[in-house]
Amino acid sequence: MSIFNTTDFERQGNIENDLLFESNEETCKAILTLSENTLRSLKIFTPDLEHKLYDNDQFIKNILSFVRGNRHAQVQILVSDISHSIKYGHRLLRLAQQLSSAMQIRITPEEYKETTISFIQLDQSNFIFKPDSSKQLAIQANCKNRSNSLLEFFTPAWDQAEKSPQSQIFHI
Repeated sequence: MSIFNTTDFERQGNIENDLLFESNEETCKAILTLSENTLRSLKIFTPDLEHKLYDNDQFIKNILSFVRGNRHAQVQILVSDISHSIKYGHRLLRLAQQLSSAMQIRITPEEYKETTISFIQLDQSNFIFKPDSSKQLAIQANCKNRSNSLLEFFTPAWDQAEKSPQSQIFHI
């Protein structure tokens, strides 16, 4: 499944408690709050590691704390284009080097690269979803039904993805 139906996604499940964010600053604060309480897994689907959302000290500290506090912790990141992040030293790349047994970054398979969405899913129920990764609008929710839809989209993409040859330098 490479096409994600954002219209159906935004209408299914419990939408009454959704929080709507209209700026990257609001979205980043929500990501920081949710990531502080992650217990089992964290999955990110992003076109380019979205510097404004994921390249900050507090997010890195939250992931580090999460992984160190749980031997079964799992961080999976799918990114379409990693070259800009490598060039500018995105902190998630360095962290993936340090936490290689618990954290992996893979390149999104070709058939998924045209998808405009991006999201972070935490513990398979909480998520922040951007219908268009190039815009600032985002939705935060805790809805098992929609979270399962994200997981059904993410899992086959993850299974088909390969580690980036460019990111291999971080595993030496």
